[in-house]
Amino acid sequence: MKYSQDVFEKLFYEADMDKNHGIEYTELHSFLKKHDMNPDLALVRDLFQKFDKDGSGKIELKEWCDMMSQLFK
Repeated sequence: MKYSQDVFEKLFYEADMDKNHGIEYTELHSFLKKHDMNPDLALVRDLFQKFDKDGSGKIELKEWCDMMSQLFK
């Protein structure tokens, strides 16, 4: 199933619990758990290493959309 950019953006703002325009490691882990994905910490770390392109320690909106589009091809 292919999702739209709008859906990815909506999910980003849901995952960004502290509303600082970036998703931290703990927010990503909580978001995935909330959506019944039950990730282990190694998976979350791997996602961060792959998609936090600028090394900021946060996944910003563009990085999130890139991640989501790859995960939900």
